[in-house]
Amino acid sequence: MQTLARIVAGRRSKWIVLLAWVVLAGAFGPFQAKLNSVTQNDSTTFLPADADSTKVLDELRTRFDNGRTVPALIVYQNPAGLTDADRAAIQADEAAIAQLPDLAPIQSPLAPQAAQMGLLSEDGTTAIMLVPITARTIEQIEPAVKEMRAVTQADVPDGLEVYVSGPAGITVDAVEVFGDIDGKLLIGTTILILVLLLLIYRSPIIAVVPLVVVGVAYAVAGGIVYLIVKGFDLPINGQATGILIILMFGAGTDYCIYLVARYREELRVREDRHDAMQHAVARSGPAILSAGGTVVAAMLVLLFADLSSTRNQGPVLAIGVAITMLAGLTLLPALLTIVGRRSFWPVVPRFGSEDRSRRSLYHRVGEVVTGRPIATVAIVTAVLLVCTLGLLTQPGGLGIGGGFRNDPESIRGQVALSKALPPGELATTQVIVDAPPDQLEAATGAVLGALDADTGDVATVRPSLTATAGDAQLLEVTLTRDPYSDAAGESIPRIRQIVDEAAGAVGATAIVGGPTAQDYDTDRTVSRDAKLIVPLTLLLILIILALLLRAIIAPLYLIGTVILSFFATLGLSYLIFIHVFGSPGVDPGYATFLFLFAVALGVDYNIFLVSRIREEAESAPMRPAVLRALETTGGVITSAGLILAGTFLVLMTLPLEALFQLGFGVALGVLVDTFVVRTLLVPALAVWVGDRSWWPGRVPSHTGSSAPD
Repeated sequence: MQTLARIVAGRRSKWIVLLAWVVLAGAFGPFQAKLNSVTQNDSTTFLPADADSTKVLDELRTRFDNGRTVPALIVYQNPAGLTDADRAAIQADEAAIAQLPDLAPIQSPLAPQAAQMGLLSEDGTTAIMLVPITARTIEQIEPAVKEMRAVTQADVPDGLEVYVSGPAGITVDAVEVFGDIDGKLLIGTTILILVLLLLIYRSPIIAVVPLVVVGVAYAVAGGIVYLIVKGFDLPINGQATGILIILMFGAGTDYCIYLVARYREELRVREDRHDAMQHAVARSGPAILSAGGTVVAAMLVLLFADLSSTRNQGPVLAIGVAITMLAGLTLLPALLTIVGRRSFWPVVPRFGSEDRSRRSLYHRVGEVVTGRPIATVAIVTAVLLVCTLGLLTQPGGLGIGGGFRNDPESIRGQVALSKALPPGELATTQVIVDAPPDQLEAATGAVLGALDADTGDVATVRPSLTATAGDAQLLEVTLTRDPYSDAAGESIPRIRQIVDEAAGAVGATAIVGGPTAQDYDTDRTVSRDAKLIVPLTLLLILIILALLLRAIIAPLYLIGTVILSFFATLGLSYLIFIHVFGSPGVDPGYATFLFLFAVALGVDYNIFLVSRIREEAESAPMRPAVLRALETTGGVITSAGLILAGTFLVLMTLPLEALFQLGFGVALGVLVDTFVVRTLLVPALAVWVGDRSWWPGRVPSHTGSSAPD
């Protein structure tokens, strides 16, 4: 670290460092601009490889003509009953839509068997036109849906409401949100961080320099990610690139301001700016490296996930954090050394000026915490345990319209359909019966009969397509519940058991897929992944802390505080989602990603604090060492926490419930870590445990610093 410090803050070498980053930004920046073009936001791209729902998609693509389609449902509804004018409009729409490319035969609500097929409601108020789109890419699906919307919104009779919904409509509406997500997040995050830095440092240069550093890092990281995604055909979605921006700007700014604070501290005791920066990098560098390494390690653990949307985020986010950490340790010192003390204008730290940290709020807080450590630990732990009681609520998943916070056309169509027809019509469950051609009819009849008998879960079931070779039959099953609800998902195991037993009784096989089964399989995979990701992440963090502190005891209680903080945040966020925001449920991946970000980023602040405690403990007993560490790092870590929380809160501006919840949850977790765990609990534990914190490493030679009486 000292060698690195001499290079990045050397009198000549600092210019070489700056030039190197300019070259890197120029080389990779143009590729970063293309990153959004390689994202894939079709959820079927990321299904578990071995799930039955994935096998159904593969079977439909390979064995059925026009089998793998994305259905658009055009919902026509007139509360007073469909009129002759309404039916004429439906007929005209059908004729126009039939001319569009990439469509399988349309199922019309005007056909004689429409009611039996579930396309016409019994009360005559609602009709559905099912338009299967044979295209497989969003670039083909999106124009088709937009053309359908243009056709159906022209010359609509009075009293008739028309919506293009179904899986195709929902996918297009979701992609439109992701389409400009990166730009919105980049602008919103940049403005927020700039304002916060101006308020914190009251210096325009210090406010701008970290943003420049992180911006350059993002250009380089985004370009590298683009080349990897393009070169290895690695599917990533818009959520991954959006979180990349938030994580890089939030965590990257934290690393920058931690070094800035130490540089300002060193400028008061060292006259030469190069010398001051070299000492700042040498002293704060290990903590920044460990903090960034913790986040990188946590992101790389995602590589062990089975769900590809989770797994593929791992290297993308790890690359972003690693590069922004590298920029914070190299480009930032070079820039600040070039500018010198003028970086802090108009509040310039003069050589020999007074250190005001001993008169700060954190000095007063530290005196209370270090004076009564056992009481502090007991009170804070009790409060956090109370917050964990929110886990007893166990909110369900997101149902009809729950994925969006706004009201797109596809969701309005869902709601309209659910009022008059079985909600399962929105997205049917698909069953493929596989048998030799001469036995297929009997096998299909057996499965049909078994499904018809299940009146609790199944509203209707009808044969659809026959495989090209005549050895498989597709059945469309309409569920009695919202196909995107928890209740519908819970019915999938039972339906699979029914069709498996019925097909097996006649020597055939059957598999179940469709959107409901896809959601069920995805949720089960997320749950399995969490059981592997969580312990691996904790183990890696424990190893990094042990290496940084050269101890075992301190890392153990630090891990304990982070785990307690996570469960308190999770429980409190559940209560807020339900009783404050009125959320319809919680995204199934919320807890896993909250754990990853809240734990990894929360540990960063503990690293900043405890590494300073370790440094101060080399020359002072534990209580004054903790007090000194708290008063010197309190302000900068609080600033870092506010900035990081603010960047994740930007996610709440997006109209997607999953990102809204993740942004709020991580921000809440960061604030709990910043103001409760790091300010109160960890300092109190450090004083209580005393020099035993550093066991089995070398204990400082001073006496009287063990646990208080």
